[in-house]
Order: sequence, then C-alpha cells, then structure tokens
Amino acid sequence: MKDLEKLSREHFDGMADNYAATDGEYYTPLPKLCCTRAAELLEGEDFGRLLDVGCGSGYLISLLHEKRGGEYVGLDISPAMLAHAREKLQGADGVTFAESGAGSLPFGDGAFGAVTCIFSFHHYPYPERAVAEAYRVLREGGVYILADVNAATAGEPGEEEFAFYTRDEGAALLERAGFAVEVAEEPTPRCFLVKGRKGGAEFGQRQPR
Repeated sequence: MKDLEKLSREHFDGMADNYAATDGEYYTPLPKLCCTRAAELLEGEDFGRLLDVGCGSGYLISLLHEKRGGEYVGLDISPAMLAHAREKLQGADGVTFAESGAGSLPFGDGAFGAVTCIFSFHHYPYPERAVAEAYRVLREGGVYILADVNAATAGEPGEEEFAFYTRDEGAALLERAGFAVEVAEEPTPRCFLVKGRKGGAEFGQRQPR
C-alpha cells in the first residue's frame, strides 16, 4: 500500500519554491481563487482563532491577516512549505505554524472558531477522519470551509493523490460528520467549495444547494 503522506510530503517539498513564488498558482489559479472565495465567506464570521489545514506557503492566512488581523494557525505536512509560510508571515502577530497531517490534528477539542482546507483534501487517504478532526477542533457554531478539485472535470488521481470529489460528495462528507451545510458551490466547473457549521440551525441558517 502506498504511503500517501510520505509521497505528498515529498511532492510538496519539491514544488515549494515555485508554489510560494506564485501564491499557489504553480499548476493552476484555482487554489488562489478558492482562498479569495473562502475569505469572502469568512467576512461576517467572528471566528477568533482559525486553523488552515494544508496551509502551503501561507497565502490564505496572509490574505485574512492583512484584512482583519486575528489569531491563525497554519498546518502542513511539508517542512519546505512551512518554511515559506513562516517567511511570508514573519513578524505577523498571532500567527503560528505546525507540522502535521490532517488525520490527527494536534489541538484540543473546540480550539478554533474556523477551520479551512483549500486544495489539499484530495491528497488525504483518510477523508472521513480529516473532516471528523476538523469538526472536533471546532467550537460550537464554528465553520469549516473545504475547497478542492472537482471530480466531475478532473482526470485520474496522480501517484501522491488519493481521490477527487464532486461538490455534492464534499457536502455529504461534511453532513456525515455532523456539519450543517450552508454553502455548496462551484466557483468554476473545475473546483468546488463547501461551507459547513458545527451546531446546525441554532448557530446559522442552512441554505439549499
């Protein structure tokens, strides 16, 4: 069986310099587009502390921190990506980074008001566990934003990739973990974005997909 975490680490370590130089547009503009959309969806959220899973070179955190300040934790499996993220956010108050995979987050229950995962989910060999971990580390009323490649327009997964998902499959993953899905969309036909809330209708309104 392939060690996908090892393969992903090597993959992202190898592309880190070019990835950081283009803010994630090494292969495609889609990650940057979804970071921008995620930032829009977070504008009305009083999340306090945000965890960005698969933070790469830190583009989303830098975008959010510049707009509103706050407390952020970037997590990534790639030491080379984290080195670029630390350099990008050097001196930024309230920003820290951690090296770990998404299947066992090194944080306590309810530690964050928001969790984001932008364009790294297709590398995870444990999709249900990754979503469950995001749910666990969120406080009640917290939001989870997942954006990734759209399986409807993607090809076959590469050596270091596990699986692609459609918008509806992504939404179903969140719902099975206990999230109330508020947004499920395709910013372009090549990607999808889903926003879910822990705690359901008590904290936010469910929107039709």
